[in-house]
Amino acid sequence: MGFYKRIDMILNVSVIVCDYQLQEEIVQKLIHSTDIHFDAVIVEAFFNECFLGFAHKFKAPLIQICTFGGTGYMGDWVGNPTPYAIVPDPFLNLRDKMNFWERTGNTIFGTLWKFMRNYYYLPRQDAIMKKHFNHLADLPSVSELEYNTSLLLVNHHFSISYPRPLVPNFVQVGGMQVKPPKPLPKHGIQFKEFGHDRFSKECFLEAFSKLKQRVLWKWETDSMPGQPNNVKLEKWLPQSDVLAHKNVLVFMTHGGLLSTQEAVYRGVPVLGIPIFGDQKLNMAWAESAGIGVTLQFENISSESISSALKEILENSRYQENAQKLSRIYRDQPLTPLEQAVFWTEYVIRHEGAPHMRSAALDLAWYQYFLLDVIAFLVLAVGSVLLIVFLVLRAVFRKLCSGSKKDKMLHKKKD
Repeated sequence: MGFYKRIDMILNVSVIVCDYQLQEEIVQKLIHSTDIHFDAVIVEAFFNECFLGFAHKFKAPLIQICTFGGTGYMGDWVGNPTPYAIVPDPFLNLRDKMNFWERTGNTIFGTLWKFMRNYYYLPRQDAIMKKHFNHLADLPSVSELEYNTSLLLVNHHFSISYPRPLVPNFVQVGGMQVKPPKPLPKHGIQFKEFGHDRFSKECFLEAFSKLKQRVLWKWETDSMPGQPNNVKLEKWLPQSDVLAHKNVLVFMTHGGLLSTQEAVYRGVPVLGIPIFGDQKLNMAWAESAGIGVTLQFENISSESISSALKEILENSRYQENAQKLSRIYRDQPLTPLEQAVFWTEYVIRHEGAPHMRSAALDLAWYQYFLLDVIAFLVLAVGSVLLIVFLVLRAVFRKLCSGSKKDKMLHKKKD
């Protein structure tokens, strides 16, 4: 299935799921309640637009939480700029330093994504919301409600992504799920590697069998044919706790954001095999930060796995970079969870915190991009240049005509 077909499938499924969720009996009771008050309405910011009706119903500040770094259209809700030249879309395999064609592709993709969302997807979500909240008077559209977002919390942090401009109510709280590590079972602390697999297990078994290190592998059975002695299988593992162990040397992952954050927080290099969504972006960043190596899904073999593992295990810079980045990531005045709690309570205390609302939300698109100012300046400068040109042309013509008259008089005298 192609990328755009998968996006279309996700959009369609999200509309269906949103409809079913609002049909639930307990949700219907909440929709039609008359004696309940809430200080804030918190909604997941990705494919849940039909729930924005609750913010209107309860007349409460709207707080949206994005489980990844956020997209350009989410920044628009709070007037946050998204410069396509330096902020890669989370669904593209790009870094912040892009060449001309990458910047062009990033701009086109971001623009098309907004267009498709605004004119194809949002009207369907709006219809679902109005179907279930039809008893509310003056119910705004979904597109209006999302621009009333008082606070946008995104599961990201500049130290593990790329720097970008942020307005006050666009808050990065990446790593909220990371907690102090718990002691591991005795059989778990001896393994130096933590593996995660979704592909041909034979390739991994052959590559792991060549290692002198031990491998801890999350797998759904207790054993598998050809399992080497240095491979231990477990149906469930406390991932963050395992990564916190001092003997872990590398973390094999699909490059999901939560896994990447936990690896960075614990200071562990990553070997990633990205598949979809922001996984490619996460691994592109991990490579640029010098803490990871990426294996393409189409290039999985025992040789490619062995080569990638050898690169990380035998090159100390990956471990050093991971440890350094971990220190940077942890160096925050509050933990990510504490920041999320603080800003949520801040918005509630200040009744939606309208003082944090960007003036960009009140500007038309041509005003925001200063097109009216540019047009005025071009017109003003052009008018001045035109006047100067006309004056010079008139003076030149007068001089030329005077010269011709002198020549004519000279000829008559001769």
